[in-house]
Amino acid sequence: MNPSLGGVRRRLTAWYIGVFAVILTLFGTAVYTVITTEVLTGINRDLERIVNRRTRLVLSDRIPTDIAQDTALYDGRVVYVFDAQAQPFSPPRTQPWIQEFARQVLADSVAKKLVRTPDGRQWIAYGKKFRSTAGRTWATIAVVQTVELRDLYPSLFTGFVASAVISLLLVGIGGATLAAKSTRPIEQTFDQMRRFMGDAAHELKTPVAVLRARADVALQRPRSVTDYQETLQAISSEGKRLGMLVENMLLLARADAGQWPFEKKQVFLDDLLIDAASAARALAAVKQVDVDVEELDETAVHGDPNLIRQLLMILLDNAVSFTPPGGKVTASAQRNGRYCKIIISDTGVGIPASALPHVFERFYRADPARGRAGAGLGLSIARWIADTHEAKIQLSSVEGSGTTVEVAFPSV
Repeated sequence: MNPSLGGVRRRLTAWYIGVFAVILTLFGTAVYTVITTEVLTGINRDLERIVNRRTRLVLSDRIPTDIAQDTALYDGRVVYVFDAQAQPFSPPRTQPWIQEFARQVLADSVAKKLVRTPDGRQWIAYGKKFRSTAGRTWATIAVVQTVELRDLYPSLFTGFVASAVISLLLVGIGGATLAAKSTRPIEQTFDQMRRFMGDAAHELKTPVAVLRARADVALQRPRSVTDYQETLQAISSEGKRLGMLVENMLLLARADAGQWPFEKKQVFLDDLLIDAASAARALAAVKQVDVDVEELDETAVHGDPNLIRQLLMILLDNAVSFTPPGGKVTASAQRNGRYCKIIISDTGVGIPASALPHVFERFYRADPARGRAGAGLGLSIARWIADTHEAKIQLSSVEGSGTTVEVAFPSV
């Protein structure tokens, strides 16, 4: 694995974990806030209900001793009754901060208060000022100690923390997997670029070396005009091969970058096949190979006629090149439902089964000794042209029995 990509994967995984941790923290904080608010709201309603209940006892003209004899405890909520001077009446003793709160209630300055006592405990106090039927002023105060949510629901809090830790671990594992999958195409692209550059350098090295060698040999001593002409012809031939190789490499590079301009229009595969087969017969005649066009259906497709013709020429050129003298190449254009097919078959040397999965790879040559030497870019260009036209290209071959290539274009 590329070290730089390894760093990218680690950073992506860290980002996945970090973002999820932030989301989990915000979600947990929101849940904690909502639950705490609901709990406090419930406590406030409960305190108000208790205060109203105690107030009704006083307003019902009960004698003060009845109030004093009341337990003054309501499920942990303590209720106090104060007279007009803020002196505790029931229960008869209280804490200074509760008495101070009673004074504030009697002064109509506050009805609810959150208090933290010196011992670190937090209390909610709720009070109500009222006047009895006898004309006396009273204050009813209810207080309750608040408990942190993690202390109130320890199992819930512990479960949430444990779930968060497990979730982060799972996100880390999932993030690492996603990072690996997301960077795998990049890694494959880098590997393909490295192979392309290495293979290109290797392919360019040979013709350049041949050109230099021929020129150096020619310059070693004076030669006749005929010798110079032969050397220049050889150099020209090698230069054409080098130029074709560079042109194909540039075509693939532009194709990879999406910079190859073409405009699709309606074309007929049968017409293009007739034209390409006619051009291929010139090479076939030299090798004593027959090129026949057999079945021809009217096959209209959308595509770039120049690129499709180039595709057909590559396939026909390969078929002729790898067919021994006396062999035959047949081509046909067929319409089959939603597809228009070009089928090219030859009686050549065939392709080994082990090489079939690789024939469309750039610079791949199964066995140069079987036929003419080439750069191994033709079928790669053919695959790109087919993919550009949303066509399916399939190749089948039996070693020693020939090869068949089928290209299926979407019909119009």
